[in-house]
Amino acid sequence: MPPDEKDPPAPQPALPALTRVARVGLLAVLEATSAGLAVWALSAHAQLPRYARDNGLGWEGRRFVFYDMGAGLAVAAAVVAALVAWKRREALAVVERLARRLSPLALSGLAPFLFDARLWTDWPLVFLPLAALFGSGAWASAHVVLTTPPAFPALRARWEALLARTKRRAALPAIRVDGPLVVVVAAACAYAMYFATITIAAHRNLHTSAFDMGLEDNLMWNLVHGGPLFHSGPFSGPTGSHLSNHATFFSYVLAPLYRAAPHPETLLAVQATLMGAAAVPLHLYARRHLPRWTSALVALLYLAYPGLHGANLYDFHYLPLGVVFVWLVLYAVEARRHALTVVAAVLALSVREDVAFCVGVLGVFFVLRGEAVRRGALLALAGGGYFLVMKLGVMPRFAAGHESFLNQYSGLLGPEQKGFGGVLETALGNPVYTGHVLFEQDKLVYVLQLLVPVLFVPLTRPIGILLVVPGLLFTLLATAYPPLNQISFQYTSYWTAFVFIGVVLALERAREARHPGEGGGIARQRALAVGLVAATLACSYLYGAVLQRGTARGGFEPFPFGTTDVDRTRRAELGDLLKELPADASVSGSEHLLPQVSGRRDAYTLRFGIYDAEYLLLQLPMRGDERDKVVPVLRDGTFGVVVDRPDMVLAKRGAPTTGNAAVLSR
Repeated sequence: MPPDEKDPPAPQPALPALTRVARVGLLAVLEATSAGLAVWALSAHAQLPRYARDNGLGWEGRRFVFYDMGAGLAVAAAVVAALVAWKRREALAVVERLARRLSPLALSGLAPFLFDARLWTDWPLVFLPLAALFGSGAWASAHVVLTTPPAFPALRARWEALLARTKRRAALPAIRVDGPLVVVVAAACAYAMYFATITIAAHRNLHTSAFDMGLEDNLMWNLVHGGPLFHSGPFSGPTGSHLSNHATFFSYVLAPLYRAAPHPETLLAVQATLMGAAAVPLHLYARRHLPRWTSALVALLYLAYPGLHGANLYDFHYLPLGVVFVWLVLYAVEARRHALTVVAAVLALSVREDVAFCVGVLGVFFVLRGEAVRRGALLALAGGGYFLVMKLGVMPRFAAGHESFLNQYSGLLGPEQKGFGGVLETALGNPVYTGHVLFEQDKLVYVLQLLVPVLFVPLTRPIGILLVVPGLLFTLLATAYPPLNQISFQYTSYWTAFVFIGVVLALERAREARHPGEGGGIARQRALAVGLVAATLACSYLYGAVLQRGTARGGFEPFPFGTTDVDRTRRAELGDLLKELPADASVSGSEHLLPQVSGRRDAYTLRFGIYDAEYLLLQLPMRGDERDKVVPVLRDGTFGVVVDRPDMVLAKRGAPTTGNAAVLSR
């Protein structure tokens, strides 16, 4: 036998009967009481928050908890007694098999609590460990079920025969259809339509912001109309370039589509489509390592991932668009599709400079895995090199020599340290202080929100350390920018792009034989898949945007689903103002109004300044930083109010000031 192979384990001796009775008894009690608790929680839905959060339910109500748990025990005892009377000598073996096959019931008491959003909005450090327990328990119990023979083999055989006859009678002519791929594509389309619909509705209801919807729309408008390179007035003012912040050359790919439909809604639809479409290359990659339906399940888990939903709900950003191209590179390299590799890599690099860094990490991944080493090395050089050239060479030239977003990591700069080099010096050379930065409660919650849905399985192999490097560097090292540590922002993409690679590898490893001749890999793989489904559903229910709509967040705020009467009133008011605003006039607007008029050459956000704007588009009440800009120019008559509505005002430079006093008084 080769030295790297282990001898199969010796068969275990039979357990004493008393041990078997004790084990099955404890398992049955756990299942019965858990089921009883679930019945009570479902029937006492209205009282659940008072009971779970405050422990405030009195004995009169609390006693029913124990009544239901006792009823569960009574049912279990009756079943065991019936089996003993029926099977006699075989009763212990039958009860053992039945208890093991019913082991998922042990989790039933937790489920009604986890899937009740009223309990968890401000208790993440209670919910997330319980969700991890729920997923891990589902994983373990599924393995028990899959490795336990049927409790009643004769009944199982009859059932299987009935199913076989039904299938034969209902058999249709064979049609060659790739079922898993069809399911994934259909799910991706459904995702795209759903998220495009709800984000476009939120935009039309004035819930998007100058940062970032307005600035990206203004950038695209200038690009398709031949404006200065990456001119985006909301961020850069009249003369700056958005290239000082991000190298979003992918905007040129989007330009023909935007020219045909020059609206913010176009960008939101593109975002939802590409984020949903990423499920397809993930599935194609996964099926090279897993059975087809298991790989389809991985893609569906991605579409349910709460970190994906949060990134999609907050305005429009280029970073989440990179995931589909990173995974397309991943698949193309493994499949030896050389032309596709080049195209996908170029597109990934064009999305943003930090997506190029992710491509570089992907190249290192191939090198360390010993697969496609040359192509991996080329990807590492291309991605890493492009990132460094853009981040440290090209982009600072458009920012007066400054490195953009350094302020987000400024807490890692020591005395006399400058630039991102100083940040890396601290991160690599001062582990104690870096640990102080990393191990904060908000960051712990953030990491749990990202990794509990996948049960931490990307970290179960050494390569998992590499897979979390982008998330670690770009989000966890931040010291002064909370959005980097919240799953309601686009920065979750640094994690999403890699944790699902780790999920695929973990599922693949679960199927590997533990010793020659061992055949339990299929059961292990399926059990892990069940655990991933359970954990993802629990987390997606609370933090996602599909299973319920009460707790999903986009950016800093709860995401506004649907259209209310207030929304309709505000839209009507805005319509009155826009009738007086020329399409080609320069305008400086309030944070949530500017995205409605950003499709023009010069559109500025009031919190940064008025600049040379001809019009002011104001939303009342105003932010403090906006009020500081507006009040002086209304008082001195530089601008005069031309349209005044209860919640909105349009002012024009040089217009009569007869309406200014009324606005100033508000």
